[in-house]
Amino acid sequence: MRSRYAILPVLSATASLVCSVAAAHGAFDVRDFGAKGDGETKDTAAIQRAIDAANEAGGGEVLLPKGVYLSGSVFLKSGVDFHLAEDAVLKGSPDPADYNALDIAPQNWGRLGVGDNISGGHLLLCVEQENVTLRGPGKIDGNVGAFLKMPDGSHPPKKLMIPWRPAQMVWFVESRNIAIRDIELADAPYWSCFIYGCEDVSVERANIHTVRTPHTYNGDGLDIDSSRRVRVTGCRISTADDSITLRAAGQGRLKNDGPCADITVSNCTFSSDCNAIRLGVGNGTIRDCSFHDIKIVDTRYAVNAVGAWSSSPQRGVDISRISFEDMDIDAKGFCKFYYRNATNSVFDTISFSRVRGKVREPSIFDDTPKRPFRNLVFEDVKLEGETSPRVIGTRNQRGALAISFDDRNRADCER
Repeated sequence: MRSRYAILPVLSATASLVCSVAAAHGAFDVRDFGAKGDGETKDTAAIQRAIDAANEAGGGEVLLPKGVYLSGSVFLKSGVDFHLAEDAVLKGSPDPADYNALDIAPQNWGRLGVGDNISGGHLLLCVEQENVTLRGPGKIDGNVGAFLKMPDGSHPPKKLMIPWRPAQMVWFVESRNIAIRDIELADAPYWSCFIYGCEDVSVERANIHTVRTPHTYNGDGLDIDSSRRVRVTGCRISTADDSITLRAAGQGRLKNDGPCADITVSNCTFSSDCNAIRLGVGNGTIRDCSFHDIKIVDTRYAVNAVGAWSSSPQRGVDISRISFEDMDIDAKGFCKFYYRNATNSVFDTISFSRVRGKVREPSIFDDTPKRPFRNLVFEDVKLEGETSPRVIGTRNQRGALAISFDDRNRADCER
């Protein structure tokens, strides 16, 4: 069995000498550490040597110049500015042996053959680090075509038939002061980028996309879980599954769990075969988050909020103080809010204002008489095709949720 640290390369004496030369030039160029960038040579070890050297020097720019760098798991470290230059591509190796072991960190998980059917391997990891930058304008390519196929080359009709695939392509875990900007994240075999238990994160002008035909199972864009003070702005995210999600599913793996709170998403465009914006999953709290100046196109549901995404009852997540302002929507449906199998989840103080666009089906609101949605407010909503929303859970019950769009284009929620 591989050691849990088997994937980590060792910095050689030769590489240490090279790093001194690189540092003198202001950057740690991965080619100076042996990377070829020819799309055929595995450059994992060379890239890691450059990262390690920059970290040991107290920080610095790790540069991937123009080229295609075939790689397995690479670990970002504190103080590193990981810079993919124009026409530089970090491409995921098709070989499962090139990815980290499942037990590389206690926060990691993966289960093959069940659930989402993922290995727990990642292409780019940042675990318990600080002051790290990931930037383009280059691209990180998850090489989805190498994984989402049957032995005969066909696309699996079900995700449990995928022989093997990595987990989240870019994985930031319990790290702080993180900047992700001006980068393309393409063709992940699972989620594209996961911000998990982190603090003080900015994601700016990222272009994130997963393959929609044939469908990438669980092909999310940006997932933010149990993290605080995250800013997402100027991004374009087009995905097979949820474009952006806010979660509170620490699941007992985080060393310092907490709410998913103080998240701001602005000036972004989302497109999804599922949900553009997804709130929910877990048993924690999502609170104090805002979305404004958002465009949503070619999407099933613009906003989906779920108490517990599980097949069996669990406590569920509390969602409160969430605002949506200045939205332009073209989707199958506007909102779908439901507790599903959450036994104690509560949605409280969720507001929408200045919403424009068109939908093809009515919104769905499904709460319970014991746990009604609280303070759900819609103001200045003009959606072509949105008639009377379907109110399911408390219909015909005293205190039922009543939502109507009147002549002033104001949706009122009354108790």
